[in-house]
Amino acid sequence: MVAFLELCRKYFDTDNLYDVLKTNKNATDKEVRKAYYVLSMKLHPDKVPENEKFEATEKFKVISQIHALLADPEKRKLYDTTGCVGDDIDPNTADDDFPWETYWRSIFKKITDDDIREFEKNYKGSDDEKRDLKKGYLAGKGDMTFIINMVPFSSVHEEDRLREILEKIIEEEDLPKYETFTNEPLFKKKRRLLKAKRQEAEFEKMQVELEKEKKSNKNDDNDLLLAIQKRSAERAEQMDDFLSRMEAKYCKPQPTTKGRKSNKRK
Repeated sequence: MVAFLELCRKYFDTDNLYDVLKTNKNATDKEVRKAYYVLSMKLHPDKVPENEKFEATEKFKVISQIHALLADPEKRKLYDTTGCVGDDIDPNTADDDFPWETYWRSIFKKITDDDIREFEKNYKGSDDEKRDLKKGYLAGKGDMTFIINMVPFSSVHEEDRLREILEKIIEEEDLPKYETFTNEPLFKKKRRLLKAKRQEAEFEKMQVELEKEKKSNKNDDNDLLLAIQKRSAERAEQMDDFLSRMEAKYCKPQPTTKGRKSNKRK
């Protein structure tokens, strides 16, 4: 594959992207866009004779890619800093001070909330989810808390759906029937739900506090977030300790009376 800057040199006798568009490094986004529009009108394949169409098409593709690159803040910053674009960078020969963080941000698409929601929508009920549920079931030996924590997008609020899927997989693939799954005590499910509700409440409270702090602009957002997360973790740990003590107190197996001496008769 021909490196992009080589194509620039081949068709425009320069590997400087700003020179290709006949603009400069200090140009604003609007000025870069205007320079691209002016040049694209001259190089558009529909505006040249038939015998020049191939080269015009290649040039048009090059300037379109330049415009797309310079229109992206991260990619433009990387180019302005290093003079390189993604496919022209050799990790083996890059300098020690090469801005790798900027480079990775420039070549990987930023994930948005909409992207995550779309992925979740396609994941639930898919073969991938079933495969992950099976792995979680076997790795956790049927422990539902382990399964929910391991499988993406799983929550206690849809535990019935997950159990139904797993029960079908267990029967169809003749998986081992773990007692922790088939006869899980009701209090464990209730504890999971209680913990989830507590975490949701903590998260909502954290969001409210964060919004309030943003409006007041008194402290740095990152410091505030860390402080809130620390408080949330401390509260969660306290609640877990409390639940553990309740389990130990009320969920012990009852001792048998066999072999016990009666104190009623003396």
